[in-house]
Formats: sequence, structure tokens, C-alpha cells
Amino acid sequence: MIGIIINNYYYKCSHNLKFFLLLLIVGCADNLSHYDINNIYSNFDSDSTLTVVTWNIEWFPKHENTISYLSELIFKINADIYGLQEIANWDDFNTLIDNINLLDSKSEWKGFIVEQNAYQELAYIVKVSSVNINENPYTILNEYANYFAYREPYVLEFSFNNSEYIIINNHYKCCGDGYLGSNSNDEEYRRNEATKYLKNYVDTNFMNEKIIIIGDLNDELNDPLSNNVFNSILIDSLNYMFVDLDIANGNSINWSYPTWPSHLDHIIISNELFNVFYNNGSSALTIFAEDYFSGGWNEYDRYISDHRPVGLKLTFTE
Repeated sequence: MIGIIINNYYYKCSHNLKFFLLLLIVGCADNLSHYDINNIYSNFDSDSTLTVVTWNIEWFPKHENTISYLSELIFKINADIYGLQEIANWDDFNTLIDNINLLDSKSEWKGFIVEQNAYQELAYIVKVSSVNINENPYTILNEYANYFAYREPYVLEFSFNNSEYIIINNHYKCCGDGYLGSNSNDEEYRRNEATKYLKNYVDTNFMNEKIIIIGDLNDELNDPLSNNVFNSILIDSLNYMFVDLDIANGNSINWSYPTWPSHLDHIIISNELFNVFYNNGSSALTIFAEDYFSGGWNEYDRYISDHRPVGLKLTFTE
């Protein structure tokens, strides 16, 4: 079974799943049984949709077989753009891109990674046969690095179907006591300041642009406003929307970080995209990537991550 969330409803999609022979590229991996998830997410991506996934792939590569399994998952989910967090090895990231291109003979994929020496890098994987990169990604708000846990927001400007878009990938500071303090060392305070600086930057520099903000933001949307680090965005509902708010307010079975459990991975859009998100076929969803493994969550957590990917699908109509 593959489970997805669409508009806060959890669906178990029944398919005649078959075991299949792993491709040669995965042949050196452990002797695991994998479900054939070909076309399971075929309705997630098409030529008429723009699809974006945010995914914390914990300390990539987490295992010696991570590259093989993750390349196949990325290929099968088949989003246009993946914003990734926690890339710990550049060479292995480049190998991942090579593997995806070997798996997908019909498309072309490119990878971009922050050019720093941090211990957990932000990165993008882009299907450049579907979207056009306008310039190489770049970081912003470097002068406020402390608030962003020294992982400054990573900006990707691209075009899709003759329209311009901007994605901003983030990985906020983790942990805390759940209360928003005023001490600059307080984790919630740092996340709150990061949100305010990021919003102010977008308000000032990208006032009329189509903005998608993504990432492991390491906090929950449904905290009381007095302790909510996203307060500045939540109260500006005329200009911004957390498209995964229904997921955050729904059943914990659908959250992106199930071992706590909590929902920490978020996607925000600007009001230039509100009408597109309200179109039939547009959705925000948690992708149950662990269903790729016969051993479910335990194997997924061993080989890939302790976070599930969260996706945005934008469907365009006349």
C-alpha cells in the first residue's frame, strides 16, 4: 500500500504491487525486497503540473546503500524540483545525480549544493528537462547566519511554462523547550528571528514574485501564537500560506517526522500562487516513501532518513 495525503485526507492507494529485479545500479545493495512503485505517484507529476518536494535526507549518505535507494526513490516520485537538507558529502551527492540520470533516460537532472564547508549543506536536485534554471542558486541573509544555524537560505530562480518562480530552501535550528524566549541562544528565538528576517527579505526583494519557501523548519505550525515561531507569516494570511497547515492540524499518522511524532517540514507560498493552489488537482501531501521498502519505516529510517518528504503539486488550468 502507498499512502498519501491530499487536502488533509489520508488515502491508501491499492495497487497490484509486484516485486521486481533491482536495476544494475542498485545491484550491490543489501538483499532487500522492494515493491514496484512505478507509476504509484504518476498523478503527482505531469507536463501540466509543477511539483516541488522538500526532504531532509538525514546526514546524507546515511548508509553505504543510501545513494542507490534514494536515486530510485527520487526517480519514481518524479518531482520537478527537490529541495534537500543535510547533505554531508559532496562527492556522494554528485554520484547521486549521476545515478538518477542513469535511471531516467527520458529526462535530464542536475544537482546544486551550497558552496561552503558546513557540516550539513542545503541542495537542489532539478529536472532541467522540465524547468529552466535562470541562474545558479545562491544564499541570502548571510549576515544573520546564527539565526539560521549557519545554514543560510538557499535561493533557486527558475521558469516553468513561461512563468518565473523563486524557491527558498531552509533548514532551521533544531530543538528547544517549546517556549519562545528572548535570549539569543534560545532555539525558538533563533527560529522566530530567522522567520522574520526571511519574510522581510521576501517582502522587500521579491514583492511581486511567485515564491515557494520550503524546508525542514524544525518547529510545529499549531503552537499557540505566543510561542509560534512562524507567527509573522501566519498572521499575514493575505500574502502567505502554509499549504501543509491542514496536515499539521490533522492526524499525527500523516506528519513528516513520525518518530516524535511532529510535523516539521513545511511549504509556504506567496499570494501570487494562491489561485493556482486552489485549482482542482493542486495539493500538498506527505509522501510515504517508507512504503518503497518491504520493511517499512525501520528500513527507510536505516537507509534514507528520519524525515518523510513533503510535496507540493501545482496544477495549471486555462
